[in-house]
Amino acid sequence: MKRIMSVALCAVLAACGGTSVVDLDNAQEVSAMQNVMELEYRDWTSTAEKMTKSMLTSGAFSRVKNPVIAMGTIKNDTMQRFDTDILTKKIRSTLVNSGRAQVATSFRNNKAAEDETTYAMRQTRDNAEYDSSTIAQKGTLVAPNMSLSGKMIQRNLKLESGWFSSVDTRVEYYLQLTLTDLKTGLSVWEDEQPIVKEGSHAPTW
Repeated sequence: MKRIMSVALCAVLAACGGTSVVDLDNAQEVSAMQNVMELEYRDWTSTAEKMTKSMLTSGAFSRVKNPVIAMGTIKNDTMQRFDTDILTKKIRSTLVNSGRAQVATSFRNNKAAEDETTYAMRQTRDNAEYDSSTIAQKGTLVAPNMSLSGKMIQRNLKLESGWFSSVDTRVEYYLQLTLTDLKTGLSVWEDEQPIVKEGSHAPTW
């Protein structure tokens, strides 16, 4: 009898805590996703699209011949821990695939390149096992002429609607990005996109 009850209890718990997989190519499923106070897929996608569109329509890339972007620091100044590449990868991939700009993955920012393979390959120049004509010669790397940097900020505001009402929180996120012309050191494009949410269980320090 105890065994039957245990099996039944496990079945109930499994039914209550089941996992569903969201098809991100299905707009209806995406829109029906449960809302959360943290930053999530829909926030990244929407913000990246707005920022990229703003950048491409600003005329910033027409001011620089053959735009090559170095990824500067994108600071996470929110109360959450996440890799800002979640956002910047969406932006840069759209820029590169549009044919309007390229990204310098070999540029050594903070002493390390995004892809060190560029330098590892050049270290084989004196290796007799490699055909020297297939190895890039000196002076072939293309230096970036633009950089993309920015910050993600979070601001929490308490909401009180009455004596007997529960206290909710409004969470305001602000993504700020700047595109700089490295030759002149001048900003050629800037934008800020807010993401505002209201509810309970807001992310805090």
